[in-house]
Amino acid sequence: MRMMSVEDIAKAEEFRSIVEDYRGMCFWFMANDWYPNDKRGYEMAAENLEHYGDMRAYRKAGEIRQWLLQPSSRTS
Repeated sequence: MRMMSVEDIAKAEEFRSIVEDYRGMCFWFMANDWYPNDKRGYEMAAENLEHYGDMRAYRKAGEIRQWLLQPSSRTS
């Protein structure tokens, strides 16, 4: 897995796909076009996936957390 900044995560098709796949189950209370755009938003997305999602969502939350843990020269 390559190092990703918050900006990289925001642009990542894989992340956008996770949000779309779980929009109805984990993000029903957010606007239909909502995507997180900062570190806190990604942390909240991971929390919602863990809390409201199924086992696959829980695993995806772990992937998001791994992305966030990667060191970056950029700040969020």
